[in-house]
Amino acid sequence: MSHEAAGQGVFKSSLWVTRLMARLGLSSDPGQASLWTTLLVVGIISLPPLILSALGGTAWGSAVEIPFLHDANSLVRLFVVVPVLVVAANAVGVQLGVAMSYLDSSSLIGEADRPEYTDARADIGRRASSTTTELLILALALLVPLLLLLLVKAEPRSGLTNWMLDPTDDIALSPAGWYFTLISRPLVGFFLVLWAWRYLVWCLFMRRLGGMDLELQPAHPDLVGGIAPVVRAHTSFVLVGLAVNAALSGAIANELLYGGVSMTEVRPEIVFFTVISVIALAAPLIAFTPGLIRAKNRGLIEYGRLGHDLTVDFDARWKTPGNEKLLDTADPSAMADFNADYDTVRGMKVFPLGLRALVVLAVILFVPFGALALTQVSLTQLLRAMASKAF
Repeated sequence: MSHEAAGQGVFKSSLWVTRLMARLGLSSDPGQASLWTTLLVVGIISLPPLILSALGGTAWGSAVEIPFLHDANSLVRLFVVVPVLVVAANAVGVQLGVAMSYLDSSSLIGEADRPEYTDARADIGRRASSTTTELLILALALLVPLLLLLLVKAEPRSGLTNWMLDPTDDIALSPAGWYFTLISRPLVGFFLVLWAWRYLVWCLFMRRLGGMDLELQPAHPDLVGGIAPVVRAHTSFVLVGLAVNAALSGAIANELLYGGVSMTEVRPEIVFFTVISVIALAAPLIAFTPGLIRAKNRGLIEYGRLGHDLTVDFDARWKTPGNEKLLDTADPSAMADFNADYDTVRGMKVFPLGLRALVVLAVILFVPFGALALTQVSLTQLLRAMASKAF
């Protein structure tokens, strides 16, 4: 079984959508299916509001103060958040497949923990691949906005006019607004909640895996005892964090553009969201810390004892007069190899992510907020400023 196939058994770009695409005969290849799925979903959620607002004269121009193509919050949710989450299914699936194949075939899982691992692996597949769960999340995403419209009393709106409102009625929604409220926004919420569920299921699996007596190797060159493939699978969820932060940045962008808010005022929010997202992504890896600490301490003791014995033998041999020349033997090479192994053990991490990896994750998660600078100055102005400084 390929890594992609192994991963697809756990995370897909929505099982029911993928099956629908296959039944329609649009694609049987996973990569092409992912592309078709992305185009289909983006088309369903974005094209009708665009067309309806264009027909109503509110897609662009000055008919309303916030036309559709100037609504940063809606555009980011429709054209950035959902595509990233759909594409994430394939990217995360590949990394997950690599991790699962590695765990299945390596000696990392001891015989005593094999039943527990098998149960945990089946559990994550059953929960994350549940069509019932997906349809329940979809039903809630579609019904909640409808119930709110029925239960909440409509009142005249204040503030800027926008493409979602009927220009002739300060209470009613426009056709584009109705579609966005009842279809587009719920589907965006569906994908966000679905990925939140998938991430929770994966974190529960990580917790169970970290609680096992893993055969961690202190001298493993990955410096985390041999669990690097699992760590890479976990950090691939950064795409989900990127999508969530993009949704938040879209809301902040509208505040900057139309709410009279300055960049200085939203800076604490940006820092808070970035830090929280890094913590949310990194914290589940703490499950491996107790095992890594034990493995490192064991390695330092065992390799320290071995190093002492090796040094004693080395000194006893080469301090004896009349022996052959030192450079004509393999002893110095053996000592150097052992020193390299000991340095690896000493450098073993007790937390799976190093400072550099955390910084990279923070930069990726900060990108949507960094793009908010474009609300303060146009891209043309930035390019002109860069060109003037460069030349």
